[in-house]
Amino acid sequence: MSSYKNKEMVRVAYYYYKLGMTQSEIANKMSMSRQRVNRLLKKALDENIVQINIVDMDKYNFELENKLEERYNLTQCVVISTIDDKDIISNLGEAGAEYLEGIVSKGDLVGVTWGKTLSEVAKSLKRNDDLKVSAVQLIGGANIMYTSLKPDEITSTIAKKLGGYSHILYAPAVVENTITKEAMMSDYSLKTTFEKMEKCNVIMAGIGEIKDNTIYYENNFDKEYKKHIISRGGVGDIGFRWFDLDGNIINNDYDDRTIGYNILKKNSDALVIGIAGGKDKFEAILGALNGNFLDVLVTDSITAESLINI
Repeated sequence: MSSYKNKEMVRVAYYYYKLGMTQSEIANKMSMSRQRVNRLLKKALDENIVQINIVDMDKYNFELENKLEERYNLTQCVVISTIDDKDIISNLGEAGAEYLEGIVSKGDLVGVTWGKTLSEVAKSLKRNDDLKVSAVQLIGGANIMYTSLKPDEITSTIAKKLGGYSHILYAPAVVENTITKEAMMSDYSLKTTFEKMEKCNVIMAGIGEIKDNTIYYENNFDKEYKKHIISRGGVGDIGFRWFDLDGNIINNDYDDRTIGYNILKKNSDALVIGIAGGKDKFEAILGALNGNFLDVLVTDSITAESLINI
């Protein structure tokens, strides 16, 4: 490259990166086209004449996040650094809370499922009464075993932390038969809650896997439920709606007995945030991504690497 051309490239880079001039301003100043300015800036980067150093980039996982976003057509991905599964749930909860705080706007309505990680999200949220963000329970929870994981508790905590109201779904997750479900669905309070579900701007969803999924603790219903889902190839669920490894929605005998919003059908414009991590959740997360059920994924770096390298 001639000395003149090299000097021209350096000058363009100086104007752009040091003086903060726009490409159009540089083009006018140097009597050249904007396209030529753009080419010179690109060449300056390619030939290391301009070397960009982003401070603290090594602390985060931007490259992993970008690869996941491109691979699985995600709007955004948040990847936390992790060495093993220890403390992964609490760390994911903190990351999920931080992400939620960053994207909600005043008056938004957040839909909530259930699970250990979502419980940690609720705990980790900072209180902000000015947001006036309400939360609605998306899946029945009266027969979910652990109190701390109940969707009504999680929903109430999130609404309280974000200064809004909680809309609780007073119903079991799965009932004995469709007749029972129809009777319950005729209740005015349930109808009102379902109307709220349709208005969600954001959905925070845990991603479950079949072996860890318990409604009734070690009784015949729970055993039969799991056996049936496994026989259909189920690997994961979002709000007790099941899918296989390829992301196909599983039609099963319990769908018509499940009380809650079917997130997998994506009938609204709500931003769906899936949050899960750890080796036991890998197949469930992969199935959710293959089914395009999520807009955003919050996960850990080991799981992210595995998802990229399959």
